[in-house]
Amino acid sequence: MILLTGATGFLGSRILAALLKTEYEVVIVKRSFSDTSKIAENLEHDRLHIFDIDRDDPRKIFEMYKIKTIIHAATEYGRGATPVFKILEANLILPIRLAELGIDYGVKCFINTDSFFNKGNSSYSNLLNYSLSKKSLLVWLNQLSKKLKIINVVLEHIYGPGDDSLKFVENVIQKIAIEKVGKISLTHGHQKRDFIYVDDVVEAYLKLVDYANNHDFSFKTFEVGTGESFQIRDFVENVKNISGSQTELCFGDIEYRSDEIMDSKADISQLSELSWMPTTSLKSGIEKILQEYNLKTRNKNAI
Repeated sequence: MILLTGATGFLGSRILAALLKTEYEVVIVKRSFSDTSKIAENLEHDRLHIFDIDRDDPRKIFEMYKIKTIIHAATEYGRGATPVFKILEANLILPIRLAELGIDYGVKCFINTDSFFNKGNSSYSNLLNYSLSKKSLLVWLNQLSKKLKIINVVLEHIYGPGDDSLKFVENVIQKIAIEKVGKISLTHGHQKRDFIYVDDVVEAYLKLVDYANNHDFSFKTFEVGTGESFQIRDFVENVKNISGSQTELCFGDIEYRSDEIMDSKADISQLSELSWMPTTSLKSGIEKILQEYNLKTRNKNAI
């Protein structure tokens, strides 16, 4: 049985669907007021158990269910005016609480979701509170790894349909391909990112659950990406060309940040040893997103 946080979000909802398809029994923790639209089709699944963490003591989860693995996919980026304590609750307090309970109740492994933002020694100023909270969590997970197997998943630039509109990829696709705005302001776009499609990321998590069940270790880090990086400029131009948009791309309107990450890509050698490889190219990933959005638009217009 697997305990999953963040199941109502972009990545977590897809991890949940994949786990249920592979016949795992899953307990999800959420807030009583969480938007469950992303998991609507699975809410009545007979192998899904739902726990509202704001209404009850999380210890009850472990008393009621024999949890073997915890997957922590809940993330609070702190965009906008999110209070720091809310960021710490989601990114630090909740996972530590669950990990400690896991130790008390014989959980075998804790799988943490991290970001390429945190690969260096410094904190990323654009999402400083998020970055600091995730770095702090790693310190504590290292300590807890003496009693609980820890896997840290370092995600590169994950993308796919239905993501947060405040994130770069989704924002660019919405403005250029869906809204087809007149023009969009951008940096010069020379930053290079390892764009990894969400379906490939989910497959990596399934591999890591299996790995955790069958191997002994204390703390392991797996980077998840394609192993290649592409300029943001190329990504944006692909979105425009594939969608046939006439949006003017104003490269250079926005200055780079002082601590801009100019190149990031995953070392996928460890995951490839587990027979995992990404299957979705950048072009086909963009095409999949646009196809899904166009289908939704046609269905909406047909009603």
